[in-house]
Amino acid sequence: MKKYNLKVSIMGFPKLYREFEVTENCTFDDLHEAIFEAFDRYDEHLYSFFITRKDTKNTRSIYSSPEITHPMNLEDMGYGKKKLSTSRTLIGDAGLQEKDVFHYLFDFGDDWWHRVLVVKVDEVKDKKKIIKLVKSVGESPPQYPDYDDEYDEEYE
Repeated sequence: MKKYNLKVSIMGFPKLYREFEVTENCTFDDLHEAIFEAFDRYDEHLYSFFITRKDTKNTRSIYSSPEITHPMNLEDMGYGKKKLSTSRTLIGDAGLQEKDVFHYLFDFGDDWWHRVLVVKVDEVKDKKKIIKLVKSVGESPPQYPDYDDEYDEEYE
């Protein structure tokens, strides 16, 4: 069985990332939950993973990649793009290789974009499902920045 070392960073926040060990029998829902907790989120929203295989900031390229999404977001909105469910898709189903990059979008309103780098892929004998945080660098930004404070400072 494969075990992946994944480095997850929030795009636009240098020197802020979390590293996870994840076995191929974990779902993308499991990965979402681990990221959600590791970045100190508290308010659930819809989310999707985009299997880009390469690093890009081009949202058109990201959105055109295979999408694995929250079960409540599976409805086809007329674009003809087939989406997979995060609750039924295993990490191993994505065919990830070392140095692959994929993208995770949390909260379709506030657009918290994350970059996920596959740092390492190992074979392990144990078939036990593992998903754990192994490294945390940097302080998580608040889920909802206090824009009122910035507004008040501008007009004082």
